[in-house]
Amino acid sequence: MQIIASSGPAVTVTDAWVGRGPKVELPVLTGEKVLRNSLLIVCGSVFVVPLLWLLEASIDANATRQLQWPAFTLQHFVTATQADKLSALINSVIISLVATAIATIPAILAGYSFSRHHIPLRGAILMLVLFLSGVPINILIIPIYQIFNLLDTLSLIPTGIFLGATSLPFALYIVKNAVDAIPLDLEEQARLEGASLLQILHRIVVPLAMPGIAAAAIFAFVNTWGNFLAPLVLIASPDQQPSPIKIFGFMGADIIRYGDIAAYSLVYSAPVVALYVLSARVFRSGFALGGAIRG
Repeated sequence: MQIIASSGPAVTVTDAWVGRGPKVELPVLTGEKVLRNSLLIVCGSVFVVPLLWLLEASIDANATRQLQWPAFTLQHFVTATQADKLSALINSVIISLVATAIATIPAILAGYSFSRHHIPLRGAILMLVLFLSGVPINILIIPIYQIFNLLDTLSLIPTGIFLGATSLPFALYIVKNAVDAIPLDLEEQARLEGASLLQILHRIVVPLAMPGIAAAAIFAFVNTWGNFLAPLVLIASPDQQPSPIKIFGFMGADIIRYGDIAAYSLVYSAPVVALYVLSARVFRSGFALGGAIRG
């Protein structure tokens, strides 16, 4: 066998040299791999098929609960972007932002206190906080409704405050663990340079704990964004009802408007998708900063 260069003498390569490179092993198909991949395909289909139905039904003039070839129309999106539907979407944004602020800001202060200060029975209190984060809020709806009715606060903002308070225990636990990972040397150095506690929180603790704070904020936002029962019971005015109630309004006694439900669900999910896209940058920057500190 000869390899002839374009400019130079011919180089002879024996056949024995051919095949001496790294051997590439072909994957072996086993029963275990087939079973594992089949289970993954089934689990993936559970999530993919409903999304495909949302996309198909939103543009199907004859949408049903079955996945079918659509008769193309944009009328469902016209209905989903009407003034009352967009107003409900704004109400969802308002109530979720209020709940996020109520859950995140106290969680930062309390998480720092639990992480950096000696508090009697701190372990027992944290276990109680962790237990409270698992209590379903549905069992509190009746007494909370009676309190809201007595105080005449059956409206949007008080409901957001209540939902933020229900997200606070889990948010506190997440932020506390994020603060635990911050080296104490950074705070001690800042104190030696004359930094106050607020400056330490603002310039050191919050930036370095941002991945944990962002996770707590996302949890509070999404927990409120998808809540149906609390706004239904605790908000009296129809003009202040958020989007989940509007989606329920597409279901009548005689007919269910599947196309409108699918189109409005896509519009309704857009802010949450945007939130995840933006938060991904926060997580990446926070992890990079943490790696610089460890170095």
